[in-house]
Amino acid sequence: MSLSIKKVFWDLVTIKQDASEYCIYLDNHLLKTPKKTVLKLPNYKLANLLVDELKQQKDEIDFTKMPANRLANAAIDQTRNQIFETKKILEEYADTDLLFYRAEKPQELIDEQILIWDPFISWAENRFYIKLNITTGVIPIRQHPKSIESLVSQMTQMSSFQLTVFNKLVTISGSYILGLAALENTMSAESIWNAAILDENWQASIWGEDVEQKQNIELKKLEFLKAIEISTLLS
Repeated sequence: MSLSIKKVFWDLVTIKQDASEYCIYLDNHLLKTPKKTVLKLPNYKLANLLVDELKQQKDEIDFTKMPANRLANAAIDQTRNQIFETKKILEEYADTDLLFYRAEKPQELIDEQILIWDPFISWAENRFYIKLNITTGVIPIRQHPKSIESLVSQMTQMSSFQLTVFNKLVTISGSYILGLAALENTMSAESIWNAAILDENWQASIWGEDVEQKQNIELKKLEFLKAIEISTLLS
């Protein structure tokens, strides 16, 4: 979906059930994806979430403030037809996870990563019966094939909507582990987000905040937290 600003052209937004799925109407017009496919949602709560975003649009449509609608469009227009490709991309994150690579210095950052990241590593090891390797610096480290196989297998039963949510969580955070933790509600959404941007927060504390970077992080946070919210509606 283009993020360009467009005029609101509807007065009424409603939800109607179609067999086991739900459609959204803008006045008497079915809401469609950018590729002109009817937008069908798997449950009423998710449809209502999209409706809430649509109702918040006033004179102009701001797609940056409609993360749930954008995610639903991506699930139908992109992921549904690219299941294999999407999983292959995510598999790479499972082997190069953000949490595997730790700072060499300073000690304060090393301690912060241990404090914030290690609980997620321990959770994954216990949850999936695996052992994960941690390194310092940027020299690549390989995980045991059985560990990767166990992590990747978690995508097997995901629907196109669930896989789209997972893809969003992983690509924003840079962490397959944090993506899984978010899907399973292992910690609060804010805790998972703070783990995802630990390095950014550290740099900001040292060098000060960059206004543009801060705005970009806030937009990513909105999408990340909305993806977590959607994941609870799909479970």
